[in-house]
Amino acid sequence: TTIDPVADVLALKDALGIPVLPKVMECFDISNITTTHIVASMVRFKNGVPDRANYRRYRIRTVKGQDDFASMAEVVRRRYARVLTEANGSAGEDAEYNQEPIIEAMERIKAQLPITLPDLIIVDGGKGQLGMACRELQRLGLHDLPIIGLAKEFEEIYRPGRPLPLQLPEDSGALRLLQRIRDEAHRFANAYHSLLLKKRISESALDEIPGISSNRKKALLAKFGSVARVRKASADQLAEVEGISPRLAEEVISYLARQK
Repeated sequence: TTIDPVADVLALKDALGIPVLPKVMECFDISNITTTHIVASMVRFKNGVPDRANYRRYRIRTVKGQDDFASMAEVVRRRYARVLTEANGSAGEDAEYNQEPIIEAMERIKAQLPITLPDLIIVDGGKGQLGMACRELQRLGLHDLPIIGLAKEFEEIYRPGRPLPLQLPEDSGALRLLQRIRDEAHRFANAYHSLLLKKRISESALDEIPGISSNRKKALLAKFGSVARVRKASADQLAEVEGISPRLAEEVISYLARQK
């Protein structure tokens, strides 16, 4: 099927009945393949095509275990608190928006940065994820931003205040656009999850070496950046690290050589 991004954006506006053409859309996905690393992604589409320079990825900080609802709340809160903080001229990563009178703040921010805030937010999931995202937007004073949830099993579209989901025809350009952005968010989140998992597996090679404490492991990784670079280092270079004696340096080299 031929993709027509501009036509699909128009079709999506009509299908959702939203007042503004969704030229800028941001979609969130949670990846919790294991409980070791819970991560999230945000991808942005502009005029129906990926705007990769504005993708973002997150490690979930405040949620223990696999809780998609709480994880979605955290990442939506962090994303738009950061946007509002930057627009407000304040410093500090992920700082909470200071909530000056909301109407004045929103008007000023929109005037300064007309496309910083998206025309449509999409969360991967159904009522639960959508409800948590809406709650965070309310807290930030962004209750007027259009938002939907896309539940994958039946491709149902959930909207705030609507008890029944919307289902678009399978051949709908609007649905295909939503699927593209949702699938891209899913791919990006899973790629980040895989990256962290590989890094963890690699770093764990140092955990098995007798004499390498947690602090020594951190010191080695701080100096060399990765286990791969530790493998390439000489005994003299390893011994330059605080806590690593010449004898321990030789043991590290010997152990990593056997592990290859």
